[in-house]
Amino acid sequence: MKTVEQHKKRVAFHPVTALKYLALTLAGFSCILPFVWVALSSVKPDREIYSNSFGLPKVWVWSNYKDAWKGAQVATSFLNSIFYSFTSVALLILVAAMASYILARVWTSKILYNFFALGIMIPIHAVIIPMLMTLRKLGLVNTRLGIILAYTVAELSFSIFILVAFMKTIPKEIEEAAQIDGSSRLRTFFQIILPISKPGLATIGTFAFINSWNDLLLALVITSGPKLSTLNLACFNLRGLYVQHYGLITAGLMIMMIPVIVIYIFFQEQLVKGITAGAVKS
Repeated sequence: MKTVEQHKKRVAFHPVTALKYLALTLAGFSCILPFVWVALSSVKPDREIYSNSFGLPKVWVWSNYKDAWKGAQVATSFLNSIFYSFTSVALLILVAAMASYILARVWTSKILYNFFALGIMIPIHAVIIPMLMTLRKLGLVNTRLGIILAYTVAELSFSIFILVAFMKTIPKEIEEAAQIDGSSRLRTFFQIILPISKPGLATIGTFAFINSWNDLLLALVITSGPKLSTLNLACFNLRGLYVQHYGLITAGLMIMMIPVIVIYIFFQEQLVKGITAGAVKS
């Protein structure tokens, strides 16, 4: 009897639970709807985008992708974005991991930690002029190294904030055992701490890649010319070249979204682990 009653309680209708599921369904639908519109519009002729916005295309215009790939040198910009994003992520992981290890284990100063954490609250718009002036003095404006350093610096505060919380969850006994066996601190960091910190590294790497890939402002200010242009900047220029050709514009947006979706699918498990580990145990 108890089992039957418990089962009835579990399957019983709860209005609050139903409302929660309804709210989540509507929220998910509102997130998917813009992506569906962009995907459908990317294979439609312009006149059909206005007359049949969310319906299936009557005429599938796959040439929009070909024209978008050639227009505004999207192919070159795509490779540039791949290079900028992956290089800046690799540099960020190295710098942020070393700084976080020092803040978590060597120099556990709350003042210094709060100094880095303060950078999260400062918008990039407030520091873009000093950043541009610094890059100009170093001769790095309109260079690949300049945009890579800008992307790295922009994500450094958030990355340190996440990694310090994560590294504090690693038991100190592991490092002490390694030091007893004769391992130096540097060797312990690279051979023990970094492998254990993979979820945290994947978290900051995923966020940094997405932000770098989606960036428009830094690329617009630091670079000039199609040779150094990012994909987002190329799509922005595509909008300027074809003001009413929304089929080309949406095709360019689809090209821009595909790598981000692939990266998130591959690293979503590590992303969740990295965030929850630092949040729960710190």
